[in-house]
This record gives sequence, C-alpha cells and structure tokens, in this order.
Amino acid sequence: MIFSPTDAAHTAQALVATGAVRLAGSTPFFYTSGWASPVYVDVHALLSDVQHRAAILERLVQSVAPLVRSRGIGAIVGTESSGIALAAWLADRLGLPMLTLRKRPIGWGMQAQLQGRLPAGCKVLLVDDVTTDGRSKNAAAAALRQTGAEVADVLVLFDYAIYPQVPPLAPPLALHALASWEHLHAALKADGRLAEVDRRTLADFSAAPIDWSVAHGGTGAPA
Repeated sequence: MIFSPTDAAHTAQALVATGAVRLAGSTPFFYTSGWASPVYVDVHALLSDVQHRAAILERLVQSVAPLVRSRGIGAIVGTESSGIALAAWLADRLGLPMLTLRKRPIGWGMQAQLQGRLPAGCKVLLVDDVTTDGRSKNAAAAALRQTGAEVADVLVLFDYAIYPQVPPLAPPLALHALASWEHLHAALKADGRLAEVDRRTLADFSAAPIDWSVAHGGTGAPA
C-alpha cells in the first residue's frame, strides 16, 4: 500500500535527483529474487544526501506514526543491512526501541538472529529499503515470529509493485511503501535526461515486467 500519491511522487523525484536509480546497459540487473530488470534502485544514494534524506524521513514519520498508533506497534526492527539505517532514524523520531534482524542466526538462543531487547509479545514494524516479490520479507517475518515477536506490517521506502507476490505467511503481512515503480517511471520520464533507447526499454519493461525478465534470462515467477 502506498501511503500518499503526493509523497510517492516526491520520493520518486528524490530517488532520481540523488542518482539512486541506475539503468542497465546491455546486461540487465539480476535481483536476489531472480528477476531480471533494466533498472536498479540504490536507496543508499538517497540516504547519503542530507537534504533529500531529511525531507523523505519527515514524510516517512508523518505516514508511519498513525500506523504505529493504530496497530499498537512497540518497536522497530531493521533488516541487515539495508533496513538498519532507516529503522534507526524512524525509531528515534517515533521514540521507539530499535532492533536489528540478521540475515541468518549467529550463535544460539533468542538473540541469535534478532539483536536487541524485545518484550514478550511485542508488536513490531519490520523495515527494509526495497522489495520486489515479497519473498525476503516473508522470510524475515518468519524469523521474527520465531523469537516471539508479533509482526503484521512491513515498511519499505520503495516497492516495485509489478511482480507477482509470494503468498504471505499466516497471518498475512501488510506491505507499506512511500513509492512504487509507477511513480519512479513517471519521475524518470519527467526528468528529461533519458536517452531514447532507455525510454523504449523502460516502456517495454513497464508494459510487461515478467516477460521482460524471462526474455533477459531472469525468472518468470516468484522464486
């Protein structure tokens, strides 16, 4: 779910302005989920720009605060490594505990994968930077639930929202994002710096992202 069309447009413009959007040449990008794509979104480029980061964080806090109150969320969990910075800044602004979820357990016990102190039965908001088909978010939620945490909401800065989603775990996860590919594609076109070949490639990708992936050696279904 996109919080706000206005915020989505501003977020997409910030991603373009900070050089966070990379376009492939003759060799497509391959995401860890297996999809082939002509575009890669590097949120870290946006976060390294102080002015744009501050503006995006303000929009994020304003959007997330009502969700936190309505869901009774008591902690923010950032995924290793991309979600850690976003989770830390968000937790600080909201006055909530911040924890880190490792990609894989290291050691034994409850804190082998989840770092930090979490009260029993606490509802948490899982935070990451980008999502494609939801596979890694489902895996992260499963890991969190094994620690006793309650997680029903996932927050990302950018959701492609064009790929078929892996069926969510029970209970289902609600995905929240500031922007999606629809908004980013519009921002790239409005920027006016796309070469004609790139405009055609992105138009083809937008029209049929799954077919584009298969035609360029990627998957055609959630891995």
